[in-house]
Amino acid sequence: MLTVNEIKKIANAEIINGTDNTELKDFNISCTNHFNGAFYLPVFLHTDRHQYILNAVENGAIGFMISSSCKDYEHIIKESLKINPHLIILKVDNVNDTLYKIGKYNRQKNIHIPIIAVTGSVGKTSTCEMIASILKQERKIFSDNRNNNTRLLLSLLLLDIDSYDIAVLEAGIASKGKMEPISKLLQPSIVVINNIGTAHIGNLGSQENILAEKLLLTKYMKDDKIVFLNNNDSLLENLKLDNHQYNTIRYSIDEATNINQENTVLTFDTNIYGKSTHFVMNAFGKHNVSNAVCAIKIANLLNISIENIIKGIKEYKNVNRRFNIIQQNGFTIIDDTYNASLASMQAGLKSANNMQNCKRKIAVLGEMLDLGDFAIDLHSQVGETFRNLNFDILITQGKNTKYICESAKKFIKTDKVINFENQDDLINELINIISPGDLVYLKASNKMGFNNIVNKLLEGIKYR
Repeated sequence: MLTVNEIKKIANAEIINGTDNTELKDFNISCTNHFNGAFYLPVFLHTDRHQYILNAVENGAIGFMISSSCKDYEHIIKESLKINPHLIILKVDNVNDTLYKIGKYNRQKNIHIPIIAVTGSVGKTSTCEMIASILKQERKIFSDNRNNNTRLLLSLLLLDIDSYDIAVLEAGIASKGKMEPISKLLQPSIVVINNIGTAHIGNLGSQENILAEKLLLTKYMKDDKIVFLNNNDSLLENLKLDNHQYNTIRYSIDEATNINQENTVLTFDTNIYGKSTHFVMNAFGKHNVSNAVCAIKIANLLNISIENIIKGIKEYKNVNRRFNIIQQNGFTIIDDTYNASLASMQAGLKSANNMQNCKRKIAVLGEMLDLGDFAIDLHSQVGETFRNLNFDILITQGKNTKYICESAKKFIKTDKVINFENQDDLINELINIISPGDLVYLKASNKMGFNNIVNKLLEGIKYR
């Protein structure tokens, strides 16, 4: 919770309207939601959200921040005060920069709250959710499953950290120079690096560069500076951190035994507090066990009871659009459309391939974005994955997905491999060819909009 006066001092803001002792209890960057007394921050995120200030005021915002460079500055101030003359209005040089400043400030006010920060190319959100699911059994946990992992969005999250015991947050980067400001913002006590894949390799140039950037999350750590590294990742396996500065803990799927997948229930055994313990998880895909082992080891470190660790793993739920299994009218639709990289696409295809009692398996794949000069090779590698899979049909859409098809044609009948340029054409073809008993697995980078295909597909099979 921040006062207007605190923001004035932190960001050199000018109070255009309102009083400086007003407490701002809730902040919102949305341009469409009802505000219910929240303070609106018109950040630049894909688009300049100053254009939505009047909408926010009409929807109940207590006030708003405005950049001094806003081209409609005078008009917005005048019209907003007509709607509500009691608004809190703060003028700043730049809303995005101000949000980062007040996020850092509120973190410093609550520096006693430990933050667990998770990074990696694949599985950040799932790992965070597993950790939070366990820790919330005994502590008041602040977490977020909406992929708010950038400097800007993490700054917003930190404005709500005040009343929690521990925060579990993910940190993501798409280009060089993005991680160090996040580390300075979060000042985590525990960092998890779960893998180094090829996501955003087009921007970062190599896996070694990706690793170097992700390691910057450890730069501003506090407390015991505990870093968890996935020993199953080739780049992390032999990584040596400065032992005088960091406490390194390694984890591996090899620490789990008796791994078994029965429909959508995954079971395994692993040691905790020196005792072999049985775990049951509602998830599909053995790759989830690695994330679970990490979460369990963190819970062990924080002295969570065995009973609550078991309960937390059992209560874990897949995050929306991440291998969500939807069964409707005899069809099995797997929505894995939130994002895609080589490692996550291969893992998803293998997991879908292991689903039983399906008449046919159909893969619907879109592009993996931000791969730059690596795009042809990495999409071709996806196609090579079908060598060891049993999919009946492959349908793709995107500029580089033709390379998936070219590789996959060696392992799937040529007439069953189709690449589309247009998404509507793909949707029409897919709805026409599927029949009850089919499994349809969908995956692509988020910007490909494959969630639209899922929605249209579910609508198309509703009355079959």
